[in-house]
Amino acid sequence: MPPALPRMSHAFAKDSRACAACVSWGGSRTLAADNTLVHVNRYSVEGECRTAVSQDYRKITRSYHTCPAWAPLPMLKSHGGRPERVPAAAPAAAVAAAIGVPVPPRSEAAADAEAPVCSSVPLDVDKAPPQARILYTYWRRLRQQRRMPAAVDIDTGHIRDCVSRLALLEATADGGDFVYRACGRGLLRRMGFRPVGRPVTACHAPEAADRWLVDLRACLAGAEPRCVLVRNDPLLPEGRYVELLLPLTDRHGRPGLVMAYRHLPGG
Repeated sequence: MPPALPRMSHAFAKDSRACAACVSWGGSRTLAADNTLVHVNRYSVEGECRTAVSQDYRKITRSYHTCPAWAPLPMLKSHGGRPERVPAAAPAAAVAAAIGVPVPPRSEAAADAEAPVCSSVPLDVDKAPPQARILYTYWRRLRQQRRMPAAVDIDTGHIRDCVSRLALLEATADGGDFVYRACGRGLLRRMGFRPVGRPVTACHAPEAADRWLVDLRACLAGAEPRCVLVRNDPLLPEGRYVELLLPLTDRHGRPGLVMAYRHLPGG
């Protein structure tokens, strides 16, 4: 007679945003027969977080824990699970309109103040997606005893899985901007136009361009790879993605180029 399965005593809903229902959580759990609930043997069961862009990556979290990088298990998603939060209450403007109270129009300045701010925070490379880590290792192998490798040393045949999300940028003479020299197909689809030959400030919204230029300059000035977690970039509105910047020299050995990997969905 087969051993009895452990009794699952707590359930999390398909859109609970709990670790127990996340696609990248490593704890013990079972799906309900109707694929709308996840059962665990106790409310505080533990498991490893395997979401590379989560602040809890490779940490042990409890089943009830949650984070902004949460994504539902595939079967939960196919039965209505969704990563978006459902508002707890109607916005004040909607309530006011329902009871007939006039609401003054918002000024453009107020609207701008409420808009999400594009930003980036440093991220350890070992917490980046596998493709980014492969690219980082390849860059280090090319560098050898030099301060940084040359752009002409890059052989895309060795980094085939990354090419779609890669861009090569060259600093302008005054260092105030960067110009696209190459751009992968995944990024082209995301941007909706061909940026090659055009500066960053002409290809991206002002706030996003300013943020990116700061990171590009820091990468080149430090002569070291720079890995960041980007939030609220128009390329992925209200989301976040990992970006890896790798400094390169021109054919004469002068620092001036950056190979940028942007881990955007669909790339």
